[in-house]
Amino acid sequence: MNDRQENSHSFSLLFVCLGNICRSPSAEIICRAALKRAGIRAVVDSCGTANYHVGSRPDRRMLAALKRAGYAYDGHRARVLLREDGERFDFIIPQDEENEREVRRIISPSARARVLPMRLWFPTGCKRRAVPDPYYGGNQDFDEVVTLLAESMPALVQDLRGRVG
Repeated sequence: MNDRQENSHSFSLLFVCLGNICRSPSAEIICRAALKRAGIRAVVDSCGTANYHVGSRPDRRMLAALKRAGYAYDGHRARVLLREDGERFDFIIPQDEENEREVRRIISPSARARVLPMRLWFPTGCKRRAVPDPYYGGNQDFDEVVTLLAESMPALVQDLRGRVG
């Protein structure tokens, strides 16, 4: 029996950005809330492709943006993507094209995880090709990331449920 069956989770997913202190922990937190609303149990985690912030909490500006949008910090600490994550997760979801290239470089080409970019679930009409990195921006940039992720998450949850159902 595999890990998913033992824990009665329908699937597992890993959100990935560069440092794991802005976009991917936000996606993790927002996804957990969307899954809970949908009544779906899943393993959700996040990490970065670079080890700049390992062990750090999410950026304080991102935590403030999440709080403004009604999401609570869950104790996340930054970690780096590991090769074995390709075997531990069903889906790996990079936040931009550079992260996607790094994920594909780090995990094995034969890994069980499917690598699917976050942009697949952006709302209809969204002209973005990636979740923008707000790190060097202001509060409005962090709010924009939270909004984009929150608007994208229902489609992601529905699609991934269908891919494993």
